[in-house]
Amino acid sequence: MAKSMEVVPSGELQKQFGRYSDEAMIRPVGVSRNGRVRFVMVPVDEYERLRRRERVALGVEELDDETLEALRTTEPGPGSKEAEARLQAAAAG
Repeated sequence: MAKSMEVVPSGELQKQFGRYSDEAMIRPVGVSRNGRVRFVMVPVDEYERLRRRERVALGVEELDDETLEALRTTEPGPGSKEAEARLQAAAAG
């Protein structure tokens, strides 16, 4: 689903629910309150696809080049050496 998201205030959604529920079948509709998107309306098949995807682990061959490069260039965080030392101390313990 690569189509851009339309954002509608919640009050407008209440007034024209039919219109925006039909629009959500074509592209995501973000519903805002106080200027901030609170939730997104999508077709149920897209929701189910997203739910399945969150439980599926991808193989390395399925990752795009940008993600692979990000993984290759990732550096450990500042606390990683301390955590590693604690793990080694606990293992030796």
